[in-house]
Amino acid sequence: MHIGITGASGFLAQQIVRDALAHGHRVIPFSRRKGEPVTGCEPVRTFGPDIDLSGIEAIIHLAGESVLGLWTKQKRERILRSRIDGTRWIVDAIGKAPSRPSVLVSASGAAIYGNRGEETITESSATTSVGFLAEVANVWEAEGQKAEAAGTRYIPVRISLVFGKNGGAIPLIKNIFKSGLGGKLGSGKQWMSWIHLADIAALFLHALETESVHGPVNGASPNPIRNEEFTKVMGEILKRPTLFAAPEFALRLLPANEASLLLDSLRLIPEKAVQTGFSFRFPELRAALSDVLA
Repeated sequence: MHIGITGASGFLAQQIVRDALAHGHRVIPFSRRKGEPVTGCEPVRTFGPDIDLSGIEAIIHLAGESVLGLWTKQKRERILRSRIDGTRWIVDAIGKAPSRPSVLVSASGAAIYGNRGEETITESSATTSVGFLAEVANVWEAEGQKAEAAGTRYIPVRISLVFGKNGGAIPLIKNIFKSGLGGKLGSGKQWMSWIHLADIAALFLHALETESVHGPVNGASPNPIRNEEFTKVMGEILKRPTLFAAPEFALRLLPANEASLLLDSLRLIPEKAVQTGFSFRFPELRAALSDVLA
């Protein structure tokens, strides 16, 4: 299949590109800036209002401003606008394409479910618009869903915390723990949903290649864990103490509700992935962390 991938230089995209090529797909990367060619891929195309989808049979959409960093007013605006505008460019191009892509698989955020305590969350669970990241995910998916009017299958992958060796949250977390400053956040009882990089990349391709997959897919391991368990396993693997605990009241002092990234409880289950035959390489936390921390 001829696949277009936006944000092809990113942490997750690089793994998806490698996997797609291994599956025998042809890949066209899209970028807002003219950059270096991507190994094994066809020439880079411009990602913008006049995006060229000629010859493309499927799209994986990953481009967007990173949520990492201080959420200033300007940063929040860039996060929101990059997702609305980028998805709108793709949907408009799908509508105009003489030969329309059959499927659009787009990144989305697990934060769309909000802070859910002990509740078990599947794709059929209600979403929320409370909180900045939930608001972003809602408008992002609303734009993507418009592709269905052109007959294109649309799958938003609601990505949880991704564990990988050279990107995402692990490098920062690893440094904190190796310094002996690792510890639970708040009570430590909040649920953390997570997924290994290899599995989230494979899940994007599974959604693209499996015609029975429609609508939202939870991008998470089938085994969410509590923050205190994550802390314990990290400490054991790195052989570092985990004596320091960050009190909830102190975390709540973070600007622009960024504490929600650390304290919200989300017990996500990838029901649709399991029901459609997806097999996780790293379903268990200890094996996943052992791999990325090796």
